[in-house]
Amino acid sequence: MIKFIATDLDGTLVNSEGKIYNKVFNLINDLHKNGVKFAAASGRFYSQLNENFNSVKEDMILIAHNGALIKYSKNGQTLYANYIDKEYIKSVEKLKRNLGEELILAGENEAFVVNPSQSIKKEFSFYNVPYIEYKSFDEVDKPVQKISYYVKDGIKAPMLDYLKENLNKNLQFVASGDKWIDMMNKEVSKGHAIKILQKKFNIEKDNTMVFGDYYNDITMFKQAYYSYAMENAPEDVKEKANFIAGNNNENAVYKTISKHMGFI
Repeated sequence: MIKFIATDLDGTLVNSEGKIYNKVFNLINDLHKNGVKFAAASGRFYSQLNENFNSVKEDMILIAHNGALIKYSKNGQTLYANYIDKEYIKSVEKLKRNLGEELILAGENEAFVVNPSQSIKKEFSFYNVPYIEYKSFDEVDKPVQKISYYVKDGIKAPMLDYLKENLNKNLQFVASGDKWIDMMNKEVSKGHAIKILQKKFNIEKDNTMVFGDYYNDITMFKQAYYSYAMENAPEDVKEKANFIAGNNNENAVYKTISKHMGFI
């Protein structure tokens, strides 16, 4: 019996046009009526997620920044929050000099940037990300939960190899898209967030269903028997899931959940 469902957004619940199938919101309400908890798990900001799901009637769980923040959508109650030490941020900024990519610091609801390019401004506009510009990252006086490199021309293997060798050992990194490398504290992941919620609500892996399409979703797969990789996921991501769902452009998450729950 399914008691808890969590899904990634981009490439999973969201289609290529950045939209969520309208019937998903009614589905979430139906799940709540049947006692099933529903969570959105993303690398996105909490404010973005809250806006994405504002038509859901009841409180749902929002997992932001790849698991660095867990909050309810309506009452805003924080269930978990993890912050990055300023010294670690400085170490990542030093690596930027060799990588040459754009660096973004992520607070709970907005991004912190220095001399942002037009490319990153377009990304922020598309995803509706509020941001604050600084002359230097030393000026940032707000808590940071995630650090990201934006790679305009796409992530290359040598870049990942460089980070493996040189990234501060208290941090980890994961590709969360073909242009984004996210860095969080070592203990942070979507899977860790799922584990926290399973413990809080006394839910087993056998009663958990998750959906994802990229490398930052693999830790979620380990926390659920009903782990679904999307048809559009890379092959080595699919190998980590127990099941394959359809394509994100064909409302596969909605269809899979509805069929499993007997709603259709």
